[in-house]
Amino acid sequence: MKNNFLILLIFFSVLFSGKLFSQENKLKNDVRTFINLLDYIGTDYHNSVKDGKTINANEYNEMKEFSAKTINLFNKFSGEINSNNILEIKGNLEKLKKLVGAKADQEDVNNIVNNIKSKILKLNLISVSPVRWPDILNGNKIFKTSCATCHGTNGDGNGVLAKNLNPKPTNFLNNTLMNSVSPFQIYNTIRLGISGTSMPPFNSLSDKEIWDVAFHINSLRYKNRYKMSKDSLSKIYSKAISKTSLDEISTLPDKKLLKKFKANSKSDTLYLAAIRLHNAQKSKTLTIELAAFYLNDVQSLYKNKEYEKASDKALSAYLEGIEPFEQQLQAIDSDQKNELESIMYKLRGDIKDRKSLEIINKDIGKAKSLIKDAALVLSDKNFSFWFAFFMAASIILREGIEAFLIIITILGVLKSINASDAIKWVHGGWIIALVAGIISMFFVNMIISFGAQSREVMEGIGSLIAVMLLIYVGFWLHSKTEAKKWKEFVENKIVKLVSSKNMIGLAIVAFIVVFREAFESVIFLSAVNLEIDKASQNGLYLGAISSLILVLALAWIAFKFAARLPVMKLFKYSAVIIAVLSIIIAGKGIRAFQESGYSSITNLPFHFNISFLGIYPTLETIAAQVIVLMIIIVLWGYSSKKISLKTIKI
Repeated sequence: MKNNFLILLIFFSVLFSGKLFSQENKLKNDVRTFINLLDYIGTDYHNSVKDGKTINANEYNEMKEFSAKTINLFNKFSGEINSNNILEIKGNLEKLKKLVGAKADQEDVNNIVNNIKSKILKLNLISVSPVRWPDILNGNKIFKTSCATCHGTNGDGNGVLAKNLNPKPTNFLNNTLMNSVSPFQIYNTIRLGISGTSMPPFNSLSDKEIWDVAFHINSLRYKNRYKMSKDSLSKIYSKAISKTSLDEISTLPDKKLLKKFKANSKSDTLYLAAIRLHNAQKSKTLTIELAAFYLNDVQSLYKNKEYEKASDKALSAYLEGIEPFEQQLQAIDSDQKNELESIMYKLRGDIKDRKSLEIINKDIGKAKSLIKDAALVLSDKNFSFWFAFFMAASIILREGIEAFLIIITILGVLKSINASDAIKWVHGGWIIALVAGIISMFFVNMIISFGAQSREVMEGIGSLIAVMLLIYVGFWLHSKTEAKKWKEFVENKIVKLVSSKNMIGLAIVAFIVVFREAFESVIFLSAVNLEIDKASQNGLYLGAISSLILVLALAWIAFKFAARLPVMKLFKYSAVIIAVLSIIIAGKGIRAFQESGYSSITNLPFHFNISFLGIYPTLETIAAQVIVLMIIIVLWGYSSKKISLKTIKI
């Protein structure tokens, strides 16, 4: 095989995908910095100007600097966004700069800041809330190790280093200040830091960890304020959460959230305390019901014609609430799992097509009903040792057989032409991939922190790279099935194939096809592991190990059988197997992009779901498989025609 082709193919695929991620992250970082500057102006302006006069020269100069920076920063990234409000936002930014220069009232400055911020957030360029409810206990742990030296263990701003810092660290117990600060503002400050101060950006923390810290900081003022039991607080929370959403809880400061509760009685203040003190709970029922919680937001957003946000929330409902439990549901009731998956896809498709609110509400109602049923099934199911065993075994068998079918096909071909050195490289590739997959189990928390969307994107990219490689391998195999002078081909061509420069290409193919499945298996197994008790964990590990041994044994038997086939037949069968697998993986790859939200969803009128063949009821997945099939037909036709022409000349 032409190793240079393989390496260039992989290099440019990874380079292209890496460039896309880099550009997206740069835009997100610029937008986040822009919003952070607006928040800083809105929060601190009153410390610089009062009654049209400067009360703090340093603060006022900072306000002028920041208002100018917002204009420059917006001009920098506005060309990358598509919006009809760009000119209006630019005009408002100029107006903000003039208001600051004229030492206008706080209210006027706040109004224009909120107007600009609202229009930017509606563009949906960055996430403004966590994917699931933060864990403030974990936030407290991180706060103590990363923040307490400056801000103090209780957040009062009197840490051991505080006396040497200028400006002083923020006092998170200051009611006047913190009433105007949202968790979203805190998140941005932690992520970006504050230039010219001792507050650095915490790039080492994941998004989840930063949200944990942000929600913890917003909870500090409410600790020990009310003497209530956890049960009482939980009941108040259940009432309060029906009046708002996670987006609002994340983006609104306490004083605005109180207005939403009307703040006419003590119960309204208790609502706020219950929300700020609420902590994430690790429960399978609660987690899958998170999907229903997000669907409430979808309903509200769609009703307000915020279609892009509604689409993103529908995606989060699936990725964060349902997808982690698909394997369990598949094992318990596959029909229920398929029906729930189908309605979630239909909902996203209907949102994209801007269907009527009545249809959207009908989709959401059906989805909620199925989620409720699934939650009951999961909560009633006893995740016993043997259930965990068979869950793990089914995951490894399903993912492993597909990968090793490709490996034994390649090995069978190499064995038939006595390419023993090349066989070692293939073995090296899949063994390294398998070891890498096992090692990734120990970093599962980091992998999960990538977010379900990023993991699906990684899976999709890996699948498409694998498809390209397999199309090439299949084409190469097919081109040799009609060789008239087989002995001459073996003597002259195989030498080039198994040269040391080309054998790394074989190792790369083996690594990619196995690691793709190993990585997905780790994600599925970790999701199951979160839902079982310690007594059942041994069943999970034993099931995974047993099925892996079974897959390797089946692969060995198939390899021995393949080696006995006549070489010409082996090449023909191998070419067909590789072609079929490339079509299957193409469907799965596009499905992964759909699940991540990076591909559109056009539901077909008939419903079918044959996941092990990569066949799903969407136009995009079927089209991808048809395109791959057509490419294979064209390449194979070209190969046959080329061989026929050579035969005629001879």
